[in-house]
Amino acid sequence: MSILQEEYNRGNLTPLGEDVMHRLEIVCKAAESRYEELTVKGAEQQRGIAQRMYSNYPEVLGHDAKVRARSTIVIRCILSMNAFTNALAGCNKALQIDADASKHDMYYMNWYDPEHIVPDKDLKAVTDSINKANIHPERFMGSILKNPEGICDALYSDIYMICGNVQGTSLSDVSFWDLFTTDELYSLYYCSNAVWYFNHGNSPAKDNMRPFVQSNLLRTIIAQADDAIGGGEYAADLRFGHDGNLSSLVTLMNLNGLGASVREIDRIAEVWSITDIIPMAANLQMVFYRNKAGKVIVHFSLNEREASLPIETYQPEGAKKSSTAKFYLWSDVKSYWNDILARSPVKSGI
Repeated sequence: MSILQEEYNRGNLTPLGEDVMHRLEIVCKAAESRYEELTVKGAEQQRGIAQRMYSNYPEVLGHDAKVRARSTIVIRCILSMNAFTNALAGCNKALQIDADASKHDMYYMNWYDPEHIVPDKDLKAVTDSINKANIHPERFMGSILKNPEGICDALYSDIYMICGNVQGTSLSDVSFWDLFTTDELYSLYYCSNAVWYFNHGNSPAKDNMRPFVQSNLLRTIIAQADDAIGGGEYAADLRFGHDGNLSSLVTLMNLNGLGASVREIDRIAEVWSITDIIPMAANLQMVFYRNKAGKVIVHFSLNEREASLPIETYQPEGAKKSSTAKFYLWSDVKSYWNDILARSPVKSGI
């Protein structure tokens, strides 16, 4: 914003540039002192997911079922948990909800690696070269500035980021998408997606180690699922964390083939697309069933769309042969994930 204001004072903005500045003024006013907070729209999305979950799984969330909810200690995550659990309680006032946000749970909710047990290579030179080869701000900068020479090109990427962020707010009358061509938007996505893959995907550029930062989270999911299956007190476990946690977790799980490891930059978007993995209110749902034979099966949804694992599916008794729904034996899933965790450098409980 300060760059545009400075160029406006110099008389260097085009009519479109002045229009962009006025749009940014609206965004800045709405976002003042609210950096990294939960938006009104974000809370609405959490309530909507909770209500759909209650409607879809009344057997789990009915009567006086106990629900355990845990959040990281970041305020937007706590408020997300609050919006979600309040919506559940509105659907069923008899629910017993145990909600908490404490450093006690951060070893799995948002594990930090101070000793670098998982190697984290600095790939700035690589990402800089990707950006240089693919990001071309010349047309954009020339559209908003009479003379763009000497003006920081980062303005181009910054406004692209604002495009995405505004979608998560209630500012329905403000948009910046019209400022970019389709090719420019894809190039910006292409570069951003590659950086996300390096930092959270199963990238060989980081020795295929980064997903293991979620080892404790996956171990906890397995343990708490087993406890519930064995007759534990909680009918449902809910967790409210961060996009980086979720993107690394589903990569570690190899859900939807997201554990793919590719060296070719051009292939990253084919196997790992951050816009599909972590849209606003991103969520992973694992729903367990026990059939008449006593077998426990599980179904996965990523962002409320069915997700799969690269293991044999299980056809539930009574299901139509034409059914394409993917269910898995929990014993098979657990075995598959434990084989992955056996390679983790992160020891349990660190």
